[in-house]
Amino acid sequence: MIYFIKIIIAVLVIVLVTELSKKDTKIAALLLALPIISFTAYTMIWFESKDTDKIAKLANENFIYVLPVMPVLPLLSWMLKNGFGYFTSLIMVTILMIILFYLLQKIL
Repeated sequence: MIYFIKIIIAVLVIVLVTELSKKDTKIAALLLALPIISFTAYTMIWFESKDTDKIAKLANENFIYVLPVMPVLPLLSWMLKNGFGYFTSLIMVTILMIILFYLLQKIL
């Protein structure tokens, strides 16, 4: 049952973002930027284990791993606006993100 709840929440966020983006991309982007999935995951972990140390560690690592994603989003936007195809742009920014994740691991 708990897996079903997790799946429903994730699906709802995806559907809401895709539907909202048809009317207002700013509201869709705001919803996408909110840490709904993270907070839901933290809450599920708390209900399952009551382990606040694990949640604190996960939240910190979550923050660290968001850092390599930040420069990729404007690059994706730039590539799409400058005529690169969607999948070409997605592959290129994914490669960059992997490189940034690797470099982050070397630094930490």
